[in-house]
Amino acid sequence: MASGALRDIDIRKAAYGRLLVHAQACPDTLVIDELGLDHGACRVDIAVINGHIRGLEIKADADTLDRLPRQVAAYGEVVDKASLIAAPRHIDAALAIIPDWWGVVVAQRGRRSGVTFHRIREERVNRMVDSMMLARLLWRPEAITILRGVGVAERDLRAPREALYQRLVAELPKRILAYKVRETLKTRSAWRDRPPL
Repeated sequence: MASGALRDIDIRKAAYGRLLVHAQACPDTLVIDELGLDHGACRVDIAVINGHIRGLEIKADADTLDRLPRQVAAYGEVVDKASLIAAPRHIDAALAIIPDWWGVVVAQRGRRSGVTFHRIREERVNRMVDSMMLARLLWRPEAITILRGVGVAERDLRAPREALYQRLVAELPKRILAYKVRETLKTRSAWRDRPPL
């Protein structure tokens, strides 16, 4: 690989240093690396959670696009907005894979070995978020807390985790569920992606 090749860490550091400065400074916004979707079956490279959930997928020079179709499907079930941040070699092929609501940012090696970003497509809102997949972002105790808050009986809260998620979807309109999931993620104290299940 050429010495000027962009690595994941190069793009990620530059994204934090430039693209995500405002989000990181906002007290009502959580910016987190490697947010697990579907209990870790897929991960969002960088998630930005505030009034919506935004996912950033990074494809560095050494990466392939083999997993991108699966990542696109997983993102589409959960995130409100998404952007691909990719090295130039991936852009043409990626555009044939990602839906039109994804934004696209080209990451290139700039002068003095820095990273420059050029947005070639703006993000749009994803209208296909799946309530069940949103609910599955929650850890079991978090799901119980929300259900308890809407008056679900204590005996019903001892149900298996998947049943609790189904109950959340049944009890809460998608807009309210999405809000409660976002607020729970933003206030989660034990943020390492291996929850007690």
